[in-house]
Amino acid sequence: MGCSTSKSTVVTSTISPHPDTDNGKQEPEATPKTKQGSQDNRNQTPAHHGCTSAHTRKDGEKNLDPETTVKECWKEIDKQCWTCTKAEGKDTSRALGGWQVVRVFVSSTFTDFHMEREALVKKVFPELREWCEGRQLHLVECDLRWGVPKDSTSQTTISICLEELDRCLKETDGQPFFLAMLGERYGWIPSIQDVSEEIREKYSWVDHLSITHMEIVRGAVRSDNPSAAFFLRDPDFLKDLPQDQLANFVDTLELNTQQQKELKSRLKARFPDQVFDYTCSYDGEAGDKVQLLGLEEFCKRAVKFLKTAIGNRYPESRGELPSDSQAILPHIAFIEEKGRFLTGRDAEIQKVLDFATSDITKAPQMSEEPADHTMLVVLGDSGTGKSFFMSKCATELRQKTDNFLYHFVGCCPESIDPVNILQRLCGHMANQVPEEAVEGISSMSYVQLQNLFHLLLEKTSNREDRLVVLIDGLNQVSDHGSPTYLEWLPTTFPSNLRFIISTTSDPATLQRLRGRQSPPHELKLHVLGQEARQNIVKTYFKQYNKILDDEQLDLLTSSAGAGNPVWLAMACEELRVFGDFSRLTEKIDSLPASLEGLMNMLISRIVTEDETGYIAQMLCLIECSQHGLQESELQMLLGDPQMATPLPALTWGQVLRTLKPFLRNTAGHQNLPLLGFFHESVSKVVQKSLLGTQTVQQSYHKRLADYYKDQCANQQLVVTNLPYHLQEAGLEDRLADFLKNNRGITEKHR
Repeated sequence: MGCSTSKSTVVTSTISPHPDTDNGKQEPEATPKTKQGSQDNRNQTPAHHGCTSAHTRKDGEKNLDPETTVKECWKEIDKQCWTCTKAEGKDTSRALGGWQVVRVFVSSTFTDFHMEREALVKKVFPELREWCEGRQLHLVECDLRWGVPKDSTSQTTISICLEELDRCLKETDGQPFFLAMLGERYGWIPSIQDVSEEIREKYSWVDHLSITHMEIVRGAVRSDNPSAAFFLRDPDFLKDLPQDQLANFVDTLELNTQQQKELKSRLKARFPDQVFDYTCSYDGEAGDKVQLLGLEEFCKRAVKFLKTAIGNRYPESRGELPSDSQAILPHIAFIEEKGRFLTGRDAEIQKVLDFATSDITKAPQMSEEPADHTMLVVLGDSGTGKSFFMSKCATELRQKTDNFLYHFVGCCPESIDPVNILQRLCGHMANQVPEEAVEGISSMSYVQLQNLFHLLLEKTSNREDRLVVLIDGLNQVSDHGSPTYLEWLPTTFPSNLRFIISTTSDPATLQRLRGRQSPPHELKLHVLGQEARQNIVKTYFKQYNKILDDEQLDLLTSSAGAGNPVWLAMACEELRVFGDFSRLTEKIDSLPASLEGLMNMLISRIVTEDETGYIAQMLCLIECSQHGLQESELQMLLGDPQMATPLPALTWGQVLRTLKPFLRNTAGHQNLPLLGFFHESVSKVVQKSLLGTQTVQQSYHKRLADYYKDQCANQQLVVTNLPYHLQEAGLEDRLADFLKNNRGITEKHR
């Protein structure tokens, strides 16, 4: 009865489309073909189907009695519930540590739930994803609004919807994380001819049910699923809808209305604590889409329910690590996020693997030029995907060697500090050298750590096994530009060590690396080839059960920007959250080929969709700062600095989640962790689109100047930043007064 159990480790978020509206599907004609984006014919009468598997003529279905049919349907459903027993035993994978995938299946009709789906994809799931990452869980939502390929038959459409649900069933003991939304539209009921014997047998198909209804039966009702939530929308808003939109939200056929009424009634009786009513209001139209207001409570309840359900299955203690192992978690998360994306550059990855695992007694052959066989430098301009590449390399190396340390500069605030790098290096190496028991590494100074690191290198040189170290983004280390920059790197390494580093063509970094006793091997990353681009796109969308047709795939990967992995990653993410399947090809064609142009499109969208009102402000504040801003500074600047009231934590979290793809951790004076832009293209976009006039620029500089004057308690930050912002704000008199009245302080901190 479809209640099978799997020992898989995967739990994801899937938003199922439904052919009545979800792919522009209407009642099939003689040849049941579905064109992606075709328009729904609301005046066409849906077919009616029998509850048995006997195949009757389609014309005969029109004379079925709705009341009797509904009763027979639920008689069959109850029979299946009686015979469906949960598989014995528990999926022990949930209790294991390590990263796993969390899948949430979302079921509803499409057109009438466009706004709720947008809220899930852009509000609920981002918050839930961040929460899951703290438990070493990946949240993957698959929005199938454009996941069904063009020219799919009705049978293919049914199969795609139910196969994705089946994937969740098998991965969660038959009780998937499931969220259903129901309104006044029941949805498309496949005809008996639409449903093959294979589908009937595989999914225990019940005729006369819509796809949405069938998903609810299979994903929740049969197994009394405690991880299923049902959101019932109050129909009061319908009174304000224009007449031409009403048919998209309300079914008028008697069978459909009775099925929907009985379904809601049964769910309330069967799942009294898992059914949630919510309200909304009509807010006009955008294009052909009805806009709804008041979905905040819907979002809050969805987040709360899913956190509870996921937490019950994957308790926080599952991924607990010893305190001395906590430092690795941000690096693991970074690898998991970045490494899964890159599927190209196989030849370059193999070169890194060969370098890392080559025979200790032989120098790895990377080039004809003589070089230090213990160090490899991966070179690439900003935005060429070095971190994607290094994450993929780290993922592969973790499978090949246990004596492996990886460090991704910028993955968390402390990662940019050379002290943190040395602490992790020394901690790892001390564990590898039993006779060198080291205490108090966390409290050692930079000089002490540097000396200990060199001592441990000598100790490890006598070992037979290989130590592999990988550091991504060396040019982002916080002491860049100081006289001691990279001095902790010795001029030579032991022969049994492999040091793999990535950097931009930053002159200071390259000079330090190339000035070693023997220059390192170098591997230059170039633009991606067409095959690699297509593999990356297919792999990315496959995890969300989405498919681009050949035309769309070629259009996307043939763009001049697609040779850049960062451009390609951000383009794919933009398409993933794009909900209008009928305009998908048009959307792909509109993607600018330059990284700056794409950033402009993305930032314009998130600013337009921002309900907090703080997205644009935060971007402008960071751009107007000298080197970036601390989180605490941003919270105060976005709150009420005069009253010393920071932005509320919930709002701050929402803003930070939205801007996360555009930010990176950097460092300022005293190695204080700062938030800055991950690429110069973001800075250019903010300058042009949000800070376009001198008046606007000066207003933000004045805002920052007022903060440093009245609220900042760090005197060195005041001396460093206040004069700069007063000058940029055009406040010469205030600048002169500050310099005159604080001459001693400015001299001290100069």
